[in-house]
Amino acid sequence: MLSFEFTPRTRLWLVLACLAAIVISAIGAPSLSFTNDSRVFFAEDNPERAALQRLEQSFDVAQTAVLALAPKSGIQTGSVDGALGVAGLAALADAARRARGLPDIAAINSPLSTPLPRWAAGRLEVSALLDAQALAHDELARRIRAEPLFRGWLVSPDGNVTALMLNLALPAGDSAAVDRSVAAIKKMIAVLESDHPEFEFYLTGPVVGGATFGEATKRDMRTIMPAMAALVLVLLVVLLRSAGAVIGTLAVILAATLTAMGIAGWAGFVLNPGSAAAPSTILTLAIADSVHIVLGARQAMARGLGKPAAIAESLRFNLWPIFLTSATTAAGFLSMNASVSPPLRDLGNITAIGVAAAFIYSVTLLPALLFVLPLGGRGRNGVEQRIMAALGAAIVRHRWVLFVVMAVLALGLGGGVSQIDLDDRFGEYLDSRYEFRRDTDFVARHLTGLDSIEHALPAGGPGRVADDDYLRALDGLGDWYRAQPGVVYVASLAEMAKRLNQARHGEDAEFYRLPETGAAALLGEYADAAPANSAATLVDGGFSISRLSVIVDGHSSRQLRHLAEAADAWLAANAPQYAAPATGLALMYAHVSGRNIEAMLISTAAALVLISALLIFALRSPILGAFSLLPNLAPAVIALGLWGWLVGDLGLAGSVVTAMTLGIVVDNTIHFFNKYLGARRGLSAPAPVAVKYAFESVGGALAITTIILAAGFAMLSLSGFKVTASLGALTAITLVIALIADFLFLPPLLIALAKKKSGRRS
Repeated sequence: MLSFEFTPRTRLWLVLACLAAIVISAIGAPSLSFTNDSRVFFAEDNPERAALQRLEQSFDVAQTAVLALAPKSGIQTGSVDGALGVAGLAALADAARRARGLPDIAAINSPLSTPLPRWAAGRLEVSALLDAQALAHDELARRIRAEPLFRGWLVSPDGNVTALMLNLALPAGDSAAVDRSVAAIKKMIAVLESDHPEFEFYLTGPVVGGATFGEATKRDMRTIMPAMAALVLVLLVVLLRSAGAVIGTLAVILAATLTAMGIAGWAGFVLNPGSAAAPSTILTLAIADSVHIVLGARQAMARGLGKPAAIAESLRFNLWPIFLTSATTAAGFLSMNASVSPPLRDLGNITAIGVAAAFIYSVTLLPALLFVLPLGGRGRNGVEQRIMAALGAAIVRHRWVLFVVMAVLALGLGGGVSQIDLDDRFGEYLDSRYEFRRDTDFVARHLTGLDSIEHALPAGGPGRVADDDYLRALDGLGDWYRAQPGVVYVASLAEMAKRLNQARHGEDAEFYRLPETGAAALLGEYADAAPANSAATLVDGGFSISRLSVIVDGHSSRQLRHLAEAADAWLAANAPQYAAPATGLALMYAHVSGRNIEAMLISTAAALVLISALLIFALRSPILGAFSLLPNLAPAVIALGLWGWLVGDLGLAGSVVTAMTLGIVVDNTIHFFNKYLGARRGLSAPAPVAVKYAFESVGGALAITTIILAAGFAMLSLSGFKVTASLGALTAITLVIALIADFLFLPPLLIALAKKKSGRRS
């Protein structure tokens, strides 16, 4: 048997070795960087990411921000004093003028500055409304309201909300440039709000969303992580009631967190909104091992052992179970490597490193510190044991009644799993405490959608984008999209050809259609008359590919995927020679959500098999290993069912939470089994007595660790970032249910199994 009688010299070397490991690891922490690039959620080999990159290489595609304005007096349908009134157009013109001075600005689209076609003296002219001619205000407002190229994009159907589309040339992955650009836009908005106090300005769009994701993550790190640390400290003080125990546990927490984040820095990890919760998660998980060792030593001291012997005994009896619990917890987090989203893989890997470090420090640094720190609490420790012994006796006495009640509740709550919608709405990833979310909701309600689907459709060769057959295919696809629910705007070369035809016929709306003949000539005239590069967002440089863009409002990830799949099917059936798969940033998110759910379901099954094998090996009993599955699977099912009844939707977070928590909830089962089997095999105790012994010896530690872990994860639910909040809330619920399941499910199962074995022997 291993000896844990540490000499002073051994303790000194252990402390020095741990300090060296902490320092060497922590040196890597400053190398950690942070990115708020929205594309970090997609791997380099992601097919939708590759398709979007091809689209961006073919066309002049910039990152965008939307600046909308509306009267403070409110949205009134049909109002003539809204955004298209004299004051509204003056504010819009002022916003466009100021936007030209923004850093990184590449182009601006607005109802006043976007080039439009008009026929004058038998010749096509292309110019902005504001510059085309000296228009009276009423005529200018009428033209803007009637312009088909604006409606549902830059002007609301009722004319009460208008917008600027700010196209920004930002280096890929440069978070500092994104933050700088968004800060400049917000500074401009402050000036506009001062100069035009009768109007509200709303800022949204992908660039602003990326910056706000970063802001939300940094805000969580400034607020939630310190609050979590404070809560953990308070709970440790209240529940352990020993300065030495608290100091030793905090030392392990700090050491594990510094080691994990330092190794992450050495390994080149880049923190992002998806992985930034790793330090908070490690901070919480690092507690469990230390609590078991501390309470084990205190129980031994309460029986009369001296501190050195008590620490040695605690290590001897707890080393194997805390190794197993650390292994299963790490296995659960490592199973997140099956995720198709790199941030979730990073979260799993960094946390697994932290869990491993916590185990190492809890069996080396912690015992060395406990030798010189006061443990105390002997008398109170006896009270805790008596409480748990009484609880264990009551549960054993009423075990079948409690089992049936728990089973009925589990079935009822677990039925809520069928109510869960494994889907995402990425526009709702930030809650309403962020101005970006409030502005996004306003723009979606009153102006346009913020999700888009893109097609880069090949025309069959250079210069072929103006062919009549090709334009008819574009127009057919556009008409099909407009007939679909939630589609608010379609832009394509066919729409421009229709608009040119309308201009040629005196702006008669009846002629907003493809011309019978001569579309190529019209588009050629437009290319000659339009400002340089104004068509670069619709056609590539060789005029062999054109872009069709669709703006969608109110679609979930699943709905976006289905819409894109239906569009691809329409192309395959009606214009296969021009077919190209749908792409776009919103569609990338939609696909990664769906794929992640599928991948993590498989990973969860694999993690379950691995953890079950570990339990069978550790317990040296296939039957006990099989029995352990019930209290380990039930918490996840009940927690998800409760979530289904109360909340309903569960997206990217839900796809990983079962695999992640599976390794954690096994911890209680392992510790309970360890004490139960110790009494059965070592003391030859009957099963009911062994169950009571398990409650008395380890029940308090299980309750304390569950309270602290659940409280810590519950703090994450306060995050304004949906992925973090959902992970925190679901994990906290699962941990509490796991303790209840172990206390109510395991005793009757173990006693029944022991009776069955005894019956077979007789």
